[in-house]
Amino acid sequence: MNAPTQAVTEMRNPSAPPIQKPALQKFQEKASCRILTGEEYPDWDELVDRSPHGTIFHYSWWLQTSAAEFKILGIRDDRGKLIAGLPIPSQRRLGLKLLHSPLLTPFLGPVFDLSGVDGVCDRLYFMRSHGELLAKNVKSFDSFRYIAGACAPDLQGFLWAGFHVELGYTFRIPSTCSLDQITAGMTRTHLQKLKKALRLNLKVTRDEGLEVLIQLNRKTYERQQLNPAYSPDFLRRLWNAAHSQERAHLYIARTSDDTPSAALLTVHDKRTTYQIVSGVNPELQNVPGAYLVLWHALQEAILAGRDFDFEGSALRGVEPFYRRWGAGAVPTWRINKAGSWRGELFQFALRRRSVADLQQAAASSV
Repeated sequence: MNAPTQAVTEMRNPSAPPIQKPALQKFQEKASCRILTGEEYPDWDELVDRSPHGTIFHYSWWLQTSAAEFKILGIRDDRGKLIAGLPIPSQRRLGLKLLHSPLLTPFLGPVFDLSGVDGVCDRLYFMRSHGELLAKNVKSFDSFRYIAGACAPDLQGFLWAGFHVELGYTFRIPSTCSLDQITAGMTRTHLQKLKKALRLNLKVTRDEGLEVLIQLNRKTYERQQLNPAYSPDFLRRLWNAAHSQERAHLYIARTSDDTPSAALLTVHDKRTTYQIVSGVNPELQNVPGAYLVLWHALQEAILAGRDFDFEGSALRGVEPFYRRWGAGAVPTWRINKAGSWRGELFQFALRRRSVADLQQAAASSV
């Protein structure tokens, strides 16, 4: 049993410097994990900017707009620097406390500042040890349920803390793709419809016509005999907040007689553009305006150096439309945990939700 250890000892160069303590031990300094105060939210937003895991959905202003209630759990190192954190939006439903992503907030999860951490080993340790600390400090809930997006960190620490992680997918086009590469990867049918929209000389405007989007989005739902999961006032608040931060764009395609054909709302951070809400005019089914507004959004994202994320595209009824744009399938991760037996039943019901609920979830992405 001791032979392997002895062999390693004998192979070591006697003149080599003494073996140092594992580098990962340098992260074992005293760290405090607690709920941040409102005065600390600027520090949180700076952490979101620094972290490769931060998205627009992590910013405090987004959470203030989209969540009924929220807290932010943060970790500061022994020098007081905020180095990790987890948003905790909450809502009450059926007497249950649900720590679920708010409406129109597809991706959340932990974020870590890796700027001062060198090496794969130390980075993994940093995320796993601090991730476990965050997870163990999420208290008093019935159901926890987020999706961490394509830029999610290592989640082993959450697994150690008793959370579950499930695989999902979204479609993304990386910023390194040229527009020629994108069109080359599109299916023939999609390319034909895009060319048809261009031939029809549809006019696309940007950042005006929110009420048009609301109307077309409602018609999209009504066509499937469904109701939107969010109110027009909620959508107005979200647009006003994101647009005031210069983090949102709204695209409207109109025919030559100024009839709206399609609308698309996107939001973005420094790295990625996400499509959030869209709608089409059911009276103009032969006018492929949806292809044109998406194409405009795609172009602007690529030219700005951002990836484009077809959020919601894992849904079976929606997936073919986005796959045919030639985007790659990228893993996302659902983090969940039941905090009570009632929460366990609630999560079971979510996993077994009806086809109608799936269609309703898909409607905002169509």
